[in-house]
Amino acid sequence: MKKLLTLCLAALAITSVKAESKVMRIYFGDGTSQTITIENVQKIAFEDQGDITTDRMVDMGLSVKWASYNVGASVPEGYGNFYAYGEIEPKEEYRYENYVWRYPDYNDWDCDEWEKYFKLGATITGTQYDVAHMKWGDKWRMPTRAEWNELIENCNWTWTGINGVTGILATSYINGNSIFFPAAGNMVDEKHTHDQLGCFLWTATEYEQSDISQECRNYRANLDATNHAANGYDYPEVGFNVRAVYGDVPEPEKPQYTVPDDSQMVDLGLSVKWAPFNIGTNAESRTGEFICWGELLPKQYTHSYNYKFYDAYNDTYEDIADQISNTEYDCAKYLWGNGWRLPTKEEFEELVTQCTWTVSSSGYTVTGPNGNTMFLPACGFMTYKGAPRSASESGYYMCGDADTRTRPNGEKMLSNAMALKFTRTGYTLNAPEVGYFSKAGGIQVRPVHE
Repeated sequence: MKKLLTLCLAALAITSVKAESKVMRIYFGDGTSQTITIENVQKIAFEDQGDITTDRMVDMGLSVKWASYNVGASVPEGYGNFYAYGEIEPKEEYRYENYVWRYPDYNDWDCDEWEKYFKLGATITGTQYDVAHMKWGDKWRMPTRAEWNELIENCNWTWTGINGVTGILATSYINGNSIFFPAAGNMVDEKHTHDQLGCFLWTATEYEQSDISQECRNYRANLDATNHAANGYDYPEVGFNVRAVYGDVPEPEKPQYTVPDDSQMVDLGLSVKWAPFNIGTNAESRTGEFICWGELLPKQYTHSYNYKFYDAYNDTYEDIADQISNTEYDCAKYLWGNGWRLPTKEEFEELVTQCTWTVSSSGYTVTGPNGNTMFLPACGFMTYKGAPRSASESGYYMCGDADTRTRPNGEKMLSNAMALKFTRTGYTLNAPEVGYFSKAGGIQVRPVHE
């Protein structure tokens, strides 16, 4: 049960309107506000009014429940707020220049068009960039494109009006329940366009493109008298409405990779056995998947703004653990199972100090104390551009240990983890070492087994 007025005393602002009258402005948790003349207020009481989550939820017979009104509204016909993609506050103008997630150092002469923006990931549902989740909490979140398509395909759409507001009514083919979308239009720069002509609502899904050096776009739902689809996409800085859904964040599909069997394990005569190839491939000389520290799946591109454990608003990293090998954050354990896990710092140091490393143009052959060998290719690391950087010039391999150094003030240095790495100077690969690499950067994974 939630309180009728879910706000703190700091949210009660008394402002001067005229010399002879004052008002009380109440700010609600969903982004709306209400102004009341003080002379009309006899008392303020905080009372239970039922479960707001249940009251605003509509079961359309689908995989998620849908909200009955937009984020920032309080009734179905209310427009609510307009939001730029990934932002959680409305504003008066929706321009590139005031978009929160634009790249401030962008220029026309040495940047690609897509580098105007910090791309936030394949989906932002349930993340810090999801205004529905940040404002409403619990399991409320922005719908994915797939969830929008599910709604569109399973409803009858009627262009109509409620209380004088034009919009479209979605009636479920499954159970007959309905939700209304007001034709609020959108915001471009300072202009409110398409008012009463169409509904424009963000999905939580980034526009899919094989070449991410193309311009940054994100899918939206467009509903009007003749069209209802989520196939369009738009610049992230424009202002659209957001309609929330309630449900667990969809689990991404787990990829199926080749997993070595017992006979393929490489016994170098050390404390653990090593995999014969990297995760995501099936040959020792090939490049596998690039994965970020503590994450379980590869991504199309990697940088801090789409790193799961980075707080972009406070520029801080979540301290998930000092050691993640064989834990819930271990991608080798998740993707391969069967006893495979990330190597520890000690196991990498053992590999470096007790083995013979023979350099070639494309990596290192590692010979153990017992004469057995394995090959570690120089695959580089994943960048924001979605392609390996320094491929064939460097090798970076994930370690289960975090960087545990502290700053002079005692704070932990949370942005890096340990990694096995070798870089190139001129035509020669440098000797391998166990050093530091950004947790948010995608690197190769060579698992170990007891």
